[in-house]
Amino acid sequence: MLAAGSRGRRAMTALVAVTLLLLAACDRGGAGPTSPVPPAGGSGADQRYGAAPAPDRHVTYQPDVVFVGGGGGSVRGLSDDALTWRIDPDASGADRLARGKIMFLTGRSVGRVLDVRRDGNDLAVTLGPVDITQVIRDGTFATDGPVSLENPIRYDAGTPFWAEYDAEAGAGSGGGGSMTPVVGVPFAVAPATAADARGIAGFPVTPICCANGVGAHFSYNGGGIRITGTVTLLMKSPSARFHLEIRGGTVRRAELRIDGMSGLRIEIAGATDAGHNVNKRIPIPLDFSVPVGQILGVPFSITANQLIGVQTAFSSKDGNIKAAGEWSLGGSVGFGYADGAFGVTKPWNLTVRNSITDSIYGPSVGVSGIIVHYQAFFRAGLGVFGFTAGLYATVTASVGLTVGSALGAPIELCRSTQLGVFLEYGVGYSIPAGLVKAVNTFLRLFNAGSIEEKAGIGRVDNVFNKLDVQPNVKICRT
Repeated sequence: MLAAGSRGRRAMTALVAVTLLLLAACDRGGAGPTSPVPPAGGSGADQRYGAAPAPDRHVTYQPDVVFVGGGGGSVRGLSDDALTWRIDPDASGADRLARGKIMFLTGRSVGRVLDVRRDGNDLAVTLGPVDITQVIRDGTFATDGPVSLENPIRYDAGTPFWAEYDAEAGAGSGGGGSMTPVVGVPFAVAPATAADARGIAGFPVTPICCANGVGAHFSYNGGGIRITGTVTLLMKSPSARFHLEIRGGTVRRAELRIDGMSGLRIEIAGATDAGHNVNKRIPIPLDFSVPVGQILGVPFSITANQLIGVQTAFSSKDGNIKAAGEWSLGGSVGFGYADGAFGVTKPWNLTVRNSITDSIYGPSVGVSGIIVHYQAFFRAGLGVFGFTAGLYATVTASVGLTVGSALGAPIELCRSTQLGVFLEYGVGYSIPAGLVKAVNTFLRLFNAGSIEEKAGIGRVDNVFNKLDVQPNVKICRT
């Protein structure tokens, strides 16, 4: 009996010692970040708001990182603008949040704290984007193999104010554009197959992703202008893989590859009966995301989102233009980075499948033109709705179409297409300048910190630029 009692006392002493060590670990501060805390929420909360990080001895975090416990179970909502997270104020680590710190709650709720305040029974934390090297000081992260992008989860932000600004008011010139802040409800999550139409800045938009490609169908009807179009970056069995090595807060090696690119298809029609024009840039406020799972405890995801821009140039009240075309891209999109230098994997063998110039139609007494600007963003990292930090590769296609006046048809009816394809890639984050201006204008309303347009390392390449004029005669070339 004495031996059994002695064993019981020793076991109790050991249990108390372990408990005290765990409590001490959870209460560390000042010298560095605390360790990630296991989540309290279930898988449903984790799917909706992201998975929590887990401790791993092979990863060192930066001192400003504050881990908040509970994972998705500590999240009570996310505003429509995707900036303010409402969390449980009693979650472990929540009391250490302050402006300038970096909150790491889940793979989607991570960022620089711009504002933190009690709001009823919640803690409202406004986050800005953060470079991944500001979160992680040391670690090497890589997928085991290709990650299929065919069945992503769709995360819908609702109607954020930053999706409602006009390009002529600043997206192309650095201005903020017109906007109306919207106070919303937490974002919805649904399978990617439920790609319903969204009304954004007067444009009903139906995004698609990802088994056969990423793209969007959009339309507009207002002010005497009617536009309808579809842009698709065609893909076959899309997949992604990445490798990221960070040492001492510096990227030493990085690779991102998106496989399955097969083409680009554009269909567009526009008309006016009032001689008016429109110039819009529309960041589509939803993510198509594939959780990679925890790599050394870090819950990475591979995410695709998009931006559509439309600009008309009607010179008469009966202006109209219609066209459709398709190009073959073939191969992969991505990059490699090592020893301070970039190498790029880019679309090759860009060839015409169906000539968009041949298809241009638009009888009018004046010259008619339309520009379609499309961006597909692929990101592997942490964050939400375009404010994701990590590895990124962006494909930008800009197509300008022009048809001459029908009054010149007895001589020649001139048609032209200007196609430009660009790649932007790097490690960190990159946000369109007009979008940054819009967000910062809103943040100033409650004296919160501002966000920056870019962070980290990156590069932009023009991989294709061609002007096609038909007929190829002097009057059309000039």
